Parts: sequence; C-alpha cells; structure tokens
Amino acid sequence: MTHTIDAINQQDGIGDEMDDREKVMDLATAIERYVTDGSSIAFGGMGGRDPEAAAREIVRQGTTGLTVLDDARTTLLDIMVGAGCVDEYVGSWVGTSLISQGHNIRNAVENDVPHHLEMRDVSNFGSSLMFLAGAMDLPFVPTRSMLDTDIPTYNDDLEVIEDPLGSGDPLVLVPPARPDVAVIHVQRCDPMGNAQILGNVVNDHLKARAAEHTIVTCEELVPTEEIQRRPEFTRIPFYTVDAVVEVPFGSHPWHCYGQYYADLPFYREYGLRSQDYDEFCEWLDEWICPHEEYLEKVGTDRLATLEHMERTINGASPVEGADE
Repeated sequence: MTHTIDAINQQDGIGDEMDDREKVMDLATAIERYVTDGSSIAFGGMGGRDPEAAAREIVRQGTTGLTVLDDARTTLLDIMVGAGCVDEYVGSWVGTSLISQGHNIRNAVENDVPHHLEMRDVSNFGSSLMFLAGAMDLPFVPTRSMLDTDIPTYNDDLEVIEDPLGSGDPLVLVPPARPDVAVIHVQRCDPMGNAQILGNVVNDHLKARAAEHTIVTCEELVPTEEIQRRPEFTRIPFYTVDAVVEVPFGSHPWHCYGQYYADLPFYREYGLRSQDYDEFCEWLDEWICPHEEYLEKVGTDRLATLEHMERTINGASPVEGADE
C-alpha cells in the first residue's frame, strides 16, 4: 500500500510545487498508462455514477486478461466481458439492472463465449469488507455475513474459523481486495485529484485507498478553491489519485446524481441486442469509439433531455449545495 507514504510526501510539498502534482490528462492516456493487460481493476459507483466512458475506452484499446474486483456491476462489465477483456470477476452481483440480465456474462460462464469467465462470489456486505481490508492494509476482516450460505464453499479465498477469543461462534474471514487500479467517476474534481461526490458514495472511498493507482473521471474539473469551499463533499483525497480526467456524461447511459437521468431507452436497446452475440458485436462496432464521438451519436438534444429529467424528477441541480 503506497497511499500513506504518498500523503506524507505530498503534504511536505503543499504550496511549493503545485503544478508538479497536477494530474490532468485525457482519457485514452490515463487508461493506457494504468490499465494494462492482466491488471486487476475496481470500478466506482453502483446503480449510478458508473464510469462507463472509461470502460468503453478499455474495450476500445483492446485490453485483455483483466480481473474485475467489485461489488455489484452492471452494463460496463457485460460489455467488457462480451468484448473479451475480462477473465475473472470477484463480486456480489452482475446484470444490467432493471432492463435485462447480463447476457454476455451468462454466455461467457455457460458457453465460453468469447472465452470462459471465472466467477467468485461474495455477498454485497462481503465485497464492502474486502475493500475495507484493502484500504486499512489488513490481512482479513471477520464477519458473520455469508454464514449459512454456500458462498464460502465455492469461494476458496474465504475461510470460516471458530472465534479465537473463545465464544465458539463461527466467523468468515474476508481477505483484502487490492486492485492494481480503481476507476471512479465523480461530479467534481480539482487538478490535484481531490474528488467530490454528491449522493451515494458506495465503496468508492475505500476502493481509492485500496488500489495501487486510482483514475478519477469527473463531470466537471474545478479549481481547488471551489473544492475548499465545501470540503465535506470531498470523499477521495488527492494523495490517493494518480490521474484526473474531465469526462462530461462519463456515466451515460447510467445516471449521475445532480447531472443527468438514466437513459432507459438506451439500456433497453442494449438489453435486446446483447441477447445475440453477433448483434452484440454489431453494437460494439457502433458504440465503441472515442467519448466525444460517442456523445455526438447520442445527440445533444437527448443529453439535454436527460439533464432536464434529473432536475425535474430528482429536483437536483449540478452544483446543489456546493455553491451555496
């Protein structure tokens, strides 16, 4: 774990070498630099704020042999599995939310298309604990979660022991997740990497601390002074972040709280086309492209409608609370 050392070293330099600690780069450069063949990777968000643009860039660069360590993961994992990027998934749930199941994930597990996907299950709470253990640099975290299930039977990384302090109760030991890289999408970030999240944080603060490297993609790149005005929104500190990329609509088709609503018709089309692998490959040819080109295909009117829906349905503005 390097982030504690990084924090000490970088705090010593605060105010002296600000420019040297700026980490802003474009999406293609960040993915190429930190997500290499055979990496282990965790993605931020859950049912919103998912880093979909970063995942599409991983597919576009043809990265392979990935192990995804995660909690619940939806469309981006299904796309990456169908594209042949992922060899193994460790997590609690997969699918494409309310619209359809994860057809590519099922096809990979059951029929080895495009190749076999290894799955290791943990509970939702268990996935949080594996990132907590990684963030705290602990060898394991004990829990009663997953007792009386067959999850420990099929996940060799989990161990059931008797309480060593004498109660005799069984406990499940959850080992740490230490991904090579975490990719997290947020609403606002400054050039140093201080990332602000509005709404559900999920396990993102733990993933950034557990990972060797962290890429933050953000809807809006803002000056550090803006971050300092409302520090309580800063969930990921600069010393855990290696790259900052401004990616408007970086979660599309998922929603991003305070920014835009979920594009449900887009999901429905994906769910239908991913049922057949040949049709999915045609979907890849159509939608895996540089993010700017992707947004042009979605269309400015459609994106504006999603922003309007977020304001009217959730009643949230892009800077709700942050500019008060």
